[in-house]
Amino acid sequence: MPLYEYRCNDCASVFEVLRPMAERELAAVCPRCESRASMPLISRITVRAGADAGGEAVSAGGGGCGCGGSCACGAN
Repeated sequence: MPLYEYRCNDCASVFEVLRPMAERELAAVCPRCESRASMPLISRITVRAGADAGGEAVSAGGGGCGCGGSCACGAN
């Protein structure tokens, strides 16, 4: 199951919820104020491509902007 990030519209708290993909758009209960007025956020993902010769994890993407380093967005 994926871990989704939400922002509460009432208290502006950001929190995570582990839930099925089919339930992503459903309102999540804020753990801070218990409001159901929340919205899912777009989160960055990390893909582990394997390990280098020293056993260190190697990232599959080049840039830190979510585009894989293939654009000139300047967010790398």
